[in-house]
Amino acid sequence: MAIAPSNKAEHPADAAPKSLVLVVDDQATNIQAVGALLVQGGHDVMPALSGEQALQRCEQRTPDLVLLDMRMPGMDGFEVCAKLRENPRTADVPIIFLTAAHEREVLVKAFESGAVDYVTKPFVAEELLARVKTHLELKSTRDRLAQLAQERAELTQVVAHDLKNPLAGILMGTETLAKAVLEAPQATALKGIRDSANRCLSFIDEYLGRWAQSEKPRTVELSAMVVKPILQDALAALRPVAEAQGLSLHLSMKDDPEVMANARSLRHIIDNLVSNAIKYGGTSGSGGGTIELEANVGRSGMLRITVGDRGPGVPADQHGNLFKRYVRLPGAEAAHSSGLGLAISKEEAERMGGHLWYEDRDGGGALFSLVLPLATDDDQPA
Repeated sequence: MAIAPSNKAEHPADAAPKSLVLVVDDQATNIQAVGALLVQGGHDVMPALSGEQALQRCEQRTPDLVLLDMRMPGMDGFEVCAKLRENPRTADVPIIFLTAAHEREVLVKAFESGAVDYVTKPFVAEELLARVKTHLELKSTRDRLAQLAQERAELTQVVAHDLKNPLAGILMGTETLAKAVLEAPQATALKGIRDSANRCLSFIDEYLGRWAQSEKPRTVELSAMVVKPILQDALAALRPVAEAQGLSLHLSMKDDPEVMANARSLRHIIDNLVSNAIKYGGTSGSGGGTIELEANVGRSGMLRITVGDRGPGVPADQHGNLFKRYVRLPGAEAAHSSGLGLAISKEEAERMGGHLWYEDRDGGGALFSLVLPLATDDDQPA
């Protein structure tokens, strides 16, 4: 194997643990030449003189990257590559083929068998080391992302479990209080507590429990429904909170056609929009003490639900951050915002085939609009 001379020395990294590179070639001199470069570049080397030996050594120790000769007697590089991809231990290990320049016409077969890159012989030392470094860094990044995803899934399971217990205690307490003779305002407040706790439990089951256990993107089941009862229930639950802030809630609907939606997702969006209006839509001027919820069929032929207030609105330079995860707008810290509510609401709207956006309200204030597709005759149950 001819190696073009290098014009600069390579030194191993001092801090990071050394990566293990499996070098597979039926010529011992080739392995020695490539191995010397890799060691000089700060890597550990695991040699293999045949495809069979390479597979055996991978069972003993999983490499971080494989440099694989394309043409070998017996099991060639293509077969070795395919078998490494079939093995769960090595399925994600990057494989770089070492190939002669005249073999470029078979590179498509190499990529089809699972290779991520190739280096032609004779090669420049810096090029080989640069490609090895690039693919090791890519693999390290993928591994970190996979670990973070696993940790997040495990964390959601812990959160779901730990939240269910206190919520169950709240429900038991409300059931005990419900047996007592309560006056109308107290009974209404108790019902609100019970309904809120039940919604929290449902949210945990669907959004944390089942979602975290699935590797597939979460979807929602849609059905034809009218939205007025959902909007009325949401306002009834939030009215005591609004009144405590000196605000009133008003619902206006000219139309109530059936839409294709998910009741729990829609309730979650409305709860979030109205809650935000209560928290941030402080009064400013005449009529500022009313949060207005309207629902009508718009010019797009979809049902448009709007939540408007007469507060200060959202600064123009913050419009682009409204629906970003974990981005809290100025003033949100005082309201204990997580920076997730609007982002999740927008995702829920899009899963239902709708859309959620913000615009400044005419006359001052904030206006959030949610559009949902109308149900058709084909959407009705047989």
